[in-house]
Amino acid sequence: MRPGCKDDLSGLLDLWRADVRAGKRDCVPGDAFLHRAMNSFDWESSSRVTDGSAGRLDGVVLVSSRATPLGTIAAVDASAVRPGLLNDLTRWGLGLSQAAGAVAAQVWRGRGHTRGLRALGLEPVRPWWRMDRALSAEPSLPCAVTGYELSDASAVPGSKWADAHNISFADHWRFSPRTEEELMAGRPSGLSLMAVAPGGSPAALTLCQIEEYGLDSRSQPVGVISSVGTLPDHRRRGLATWLVAEALVRLHRAGARHASLYVDGENPTRAFDAYKKLGFELAFETEVWEATFR
Repeated sequence: MRPGCKDDLSGLLDLWRADVRAGKRDCVPGDAFLHRAMNSFDWESSSRVTDGSAGRLDGVVLVSSRATPLGTIAAVDASAVRPGLLNDLTRWGLGLSQAAGAVAAQVWRGRGHTRGLRALGLEPVRPWWRMDRALSAEPSLPCAVTGYELSDASAVPGSKWADAHNISFADHWRFSPRTEEELMAGRPSGLSLMAVAPGGSPAALTLCQIEEYGLDSRSQPVGVISSVGTLPDHRRRGLATWLVAEALVRLHRAGARHASLYVDGENPTRAFDAYKKLGFELAFETEVWEATFR
């Protein structure tokens, strides 16, 4: 086992593609997302790899982290050709997370592929769903919510997006505050939507982008809808449904032929029910397992 480096990226992608074929993960990230995510990744201290034959990798583990109000939460992402090696790499990632001061570490795996995690001190904490719908034809235009206006990032000042996001998600499970730069990076202005209340204050938002995925059954390209959130004072008025419906129309017009979004399978507001009414269906379930460090 050795520290990874940027030259190991192609080997990592091969392992991730094998995971997709086996149902261990839902997709290999698109090039744009992967570039943003790995551009500043610290391979030396936050990864380990095992070399196989013919220049291939037998296993890789990456450890990342994010700040939350309760402390740092680490994510341990391991892939390997053998179950025993997968557990060894995961164990290393958990040890690094604890040594670095994380209050918890998470492992995300496709449903049914979590064998051995409990023995490593992890417990299941959440189902995480990817919901899909086709965009082969343009969806119907949505009905606006009375009293609100629709705007996008071409008209709403940049400083408002992170504040609206963080207020919307502050009471959600494992909330992590986001900065303006990380939240809006790579987002086309016309696909960053906000419902604005009288007086111009943000009421709800959703952020979208278009991605290309290899080794994927979805029609390409895929419109990804994320950060669907409503500020507490404006909830239960249909704003999120309105924004997602508008996002579907805009994504189709921008060339997307499929749409996907991710949602907490235990969301207390049952947001997934609204998505089902918009034509989304459960396409992939990830199990989130977590180890807490005291």
